[in-house]
Amino acid sequence: MITWMQQNKKYLIITIWISAISFIAAGMLGWGAYNFSSSQNAVAKVGKINISFNELNLEYQNILNNYEEKQGKTLDKEQADMLGVENIAIQMLINQALLENFALDSGLRISNEEVSKQISNTSSFQKNGVFDTELYKEILKQNRIKPLEYEEMVRKKLLVQKISSAFPAIATPLEKDVMSLPINLQDKLSIQIIYSKDIKVNITDSELKEFYEKNKESYKEDKSFEVEMIKYNIDDINANEDDIKAYYEQNQQNYTNNGVRKSFDEIKEQIKDDYKNWRAKRNALETSVKLRDSKIEGKKTIISQKDNKELINAIQNIGNKIEPILLDKTYWIVKVIKENPQEIKEFSSVKEQVKNDYYPKAQREAMIKEAKSRLNVFKGNNIGFYGINSQKTIPNLNQLESQQVIAEIFNKNDKNGYVILGNKVILYNILEQKVLKNDYNARILDNFKTMILEQSMFEFLSQKYKIINNLKKDS
Repeated sequence: MITWMQQNKKYLIITIWISAISFIAAGMLGWGAYNFSSSQNAVAKVGKINISFNELNLEYQNILNNYEEKQGKTLDKEQADMLGVENIAIQMLINQALLENFALDSGLRISNEEVSKQISNTSSFQKNGVFDTELYKEILKQNRIKPLEYEEMVRKKLLVQKISSAFPAIATPLEKDVMSLPINLQDKLSIQIIYSKDIKVNITDSELKEFYEKNKESYKEDKSFEVEMIKYNIDDINANEDDIKAYYEQNQQNYTNNGVRKSFDEIKEQIKDDYKNWRAKRNALETSVKLRDSKIEGKKTIISQKDNKELINAIQNIGNKIEPILLDKTYWIVKVIKENPQEIKEFSSVKEQVKNDYYPKAQREAMIKEAKSRLNVFKGNNIGFYGINSQKTIPNLNQLESQQVIAEIFNKNDKNGYVILGNKVILYNILEQKVLKNDYNARILDNFKTMILEQSMFEFLSQKYKIINNLKKDS
């Protein structure tokens, strides 16, 4: 988890710098229609700080650029929406605005000279290492940003940078010692793998009956109805040439292409199918009224969930109404006479089903029993040292299985034990332990502390400053 935090830290905490015009020529994105209740240009307001549409657009593009740089591929609008890039961008700007408010209330300010120096030192605005005013204006023009607006963005970033520098970001030696122990701890392991196929599972009738009694509700008769039923299959409808032509003439507005009516011969088969469906539906509607009013009788039968699950579900959805139900090119008209109670099946009739349902539980219990009986006598194979973040696999296990086993071992306090993983029991014994010295992990801990501090700071500031997020799409 800590490794993931390190790799994705830029998305978890506030981005301190504008990614100096890496968004050149990216263009402004189509954001859709929004309600800007506070002002025409503000997508959000935090305390006394407005967040403009341009700021949101640039932050959004900055995230896309970072993704492209990291992953080596671009995101289109649909993919970005799916990943929630827009929400990430607005949250980053809200976090920045919280810090801006705090900085201003703390008396911090950024001078014009500081803004000018930062812009002049931005390589994107330089020719041969020297700031070029015309280049600066042209790049901003391409991105539809006014110089004053961009300079205000830079001022905000510098202000955030200044207030952020006041936060302690380095973990103390004691904090590093405490937090690094689980990361740097290495166990020398001896393991043995037992497969479930090699473990005998004994199941008695008394165990099955006890399981059956506890789970009786799972062994009911299928839901069923006594009904009167009439059906019309679309394919059984007769359609002669005159019927099809008459239908075509009455519905010719449905057979056009760019305002030009398609000829009868061109789409004859389509018209024939449409006519048959229309005729079957009309017959079904007329029949449903007659069946409802008891002017006709349907075929009396019993339908069950086992025989026709879709029809049973459709009947339940429409309740007591009698109306055509279309399933697989057939219109069903069903009048429910009686809903049969779902009786619980006798044990003898479902014994095999109960056994199949109970078997996974019995097998797991047998695996646990086998593991416990071997735990203090197994010798196993010495597989060397493993840590919580080890990437190497355990022999005869894949990467995911190896990580799951290691995670379980490190979550337990016992010197030896077992892990059940699917159809395997992994017995283990910790032969030796050591603690690594790792500068990389120390840097992770520094970043982890920074993240925790910033998270706490944002929670505090969000209570102090009112947040209004206008980024809501019109429905």
